[in-house]
Amino acid sequence: MESDEIQFVSTQRNQQKLVYRGRCYTLKRTNRNDKCWICASGIRRCRGTLSTNLEATEVIRLSEHAESCPVNPHAFYHHQQLAELRRLASEDTRPVMEIYNELASNAYTSSDTAVYFPSWEQARNTMYYIRAKRYQRLPARRQDLRLTAEKTTTKSGAQLLAESNCWCGDGKFKIVPSWYQQLFTLHVFLRGKLLPVVYCLTVRKDLPTYSWIFEVLHSKAEEVGVQLDPAKFVCDFKIALIPAI
Repeated sequence: MESDEIQFVSTQRNQQKLVYRGRCYTLKRTNRNDKCWICASGIRRCRGTLSTNLEATEVIRLSEHAESCPVNPHAFYHHQQLAELRRLASEDTRPVMEIYNELASNAYTSSDTAVYFPSWEQARNTMYYIRAKRYQRLPARRQDLRLTAEKTTTKSGAQLLAESNCWCGDGKFKIVPSWYQQLFTLHVFLRGKLLPVVYCLTVRKDLPTYSWIFEVLHSKAEEVGVQLDPAKFVCDFKIALIPAI
């Protein structure tokens, strides 16, 4: 529904878009006594403008829009949902399509919102744009990949290993990037559940590789002042892993 209330939504570049009476505007300039906003519809030859006070709480002047520039009574809802999709694409690590489908399914429970929810074509580019800014692209070569401690390490992992008398090891081969042979993980039991605490991407699955993993673990444990000495180690049949334990 059209509203005489001034409302704001965020764009994918973190700028403010003003919504008023079913139309969207972006800030063109700030004058000494007012702000000038221009139509954000993208319609050619539409020169619709809106002027507000400096606080953007009151409309001072409003000019005509092109006849081909439509009024959308649900513009605020539409752009608000786009902003929410962008936020989730940035903060939620699930696949972009899964995030969109979940929010869309919630909107489609009501005919009042389903029609005005952004289509996948409208949301896809902006969601992938935000995701690309949040998560850097992989380099061309594995040797150029830099995994810093800030990206890969928590302080609680070594403590959980030290407190557990039973570790479980597992290797995954089909879900790893083509650069690697496996994702080797270590798990502990916590409150009756198996909790992964160590993740290792390896280019080999031989005795030197597994031995190096455990050497690094013991070294890191010493740095934080804990001792790793599990009474039991559970794994499936990995010939190279067993001698390294």
